[in-house]
Amino acid sequence: MIGGITKGSCFSGCVEYVLALKEENKEARLLYSEGLLTDTPKDIVDGFECQRHLNSRVQHWCGHISLSYSPEDSARLSDEAMVKLALEYMEKMGITNTQFIIARHLDKEHPHCHIVYNRVDNNGKCVSDSYEYYRSNAICKELKKKYGLTFGENKDKVKVDRLKGRSKTRQEIYLAIQAAKRTAKDWTSFQRELAQKGISVRKKFRRGTTEVEGLSYIKNGQKFKASQVDRDGKCSYKVICNALDRNKNSQAQPSASAPRPMQQQPKQTPSTAAKIIEAGADIAESLGNAVGGLFQVGPAYDQDEEAFIREMNRRKKRKRGRSL
Repeated sequence: MIGGITKGSCFSGCVEYVLALKEENKEARLLYSEGLLTDTPKDIVDGFECQRHLNSRVQHWCGHISLSYSPEDSARLSDEAMVKLALEYMEKMGITNTQFIIARHLDKEHPHCHIVYNRVDNNGKCVSDSYEYYRSNAICKELKKKYGLTFGENKDKVKVDRLKGRSKTRQEIYLAIQAAKRTAKDWTSFQRELAQKGISVRKKFRRGTTEVEGLSYIKNGQKFKASQVDRDGKCSYKVICNALDRNKNSQAQPSASAPRPMQQQPKQTPSTAAKIIEAGADIAESLGNAVGGLFQVGPAYDQDEEAFIREMNRRKKRKRGRSL
């Protein structure tokens, strides 16, 4: 069970899609409605539009949620069972006392339904969307455990071609990160591999320090925090650093046939300057793709990060001067 949430300001387009009114290759079935006079598409839209005028401050009054289930649960998910799960999900999400419809789509191998609801409730108040993505994930997990539903496939096996828009971009970034983690030995090579797939990496520094406290990834003009790409932390700065260290150490270890060194050299602690350079390093977008592969991608000069490092050094010198 997975919940996908979107918001907009067009009831007619959303209802048209959910009821598959203009797509010949799709079949939809209206399962349930509440707060609406009749079940005809026109009356559904008119009812939604009439109520949303009770609160002119709500800008995105059309709420849309898709609830998808594993194909293995198809036999258990009758129309009645799907409505029951959708109603319990909505109650836990706080989507109550408002108009809504529930429709089932029959065009995919996995069972799924769509919910269209009015974010202006029956009293003219706005249905809260606070932390809705996190709450939705937690509720879906809770309902899957409660009813013994199948937990979905591993995220690494999700079929990208089934996704659209921002969800597709996020999954592409996730897969690219996992692939780069398996081969890259340092941040330069890690960022180079992502750049070759059109993905850039940005580091977020803790205020007043050169300590990296987070990452964000950008592709096709869309920006995602590491926690948005994967909530389990697989794309976080710490996890990636650990993966790069493992790759580097595995390459450094001698093979069984190679002669062992006479004496192992002590591991040198990197200097403060080296740490600053590593923290401030960034990679350019793939010049090889932009110029027909004539150039290789290497470490790039990042004006913002260089300015940040100079500012840190300037503050240190100022404090040192004051103490004299």
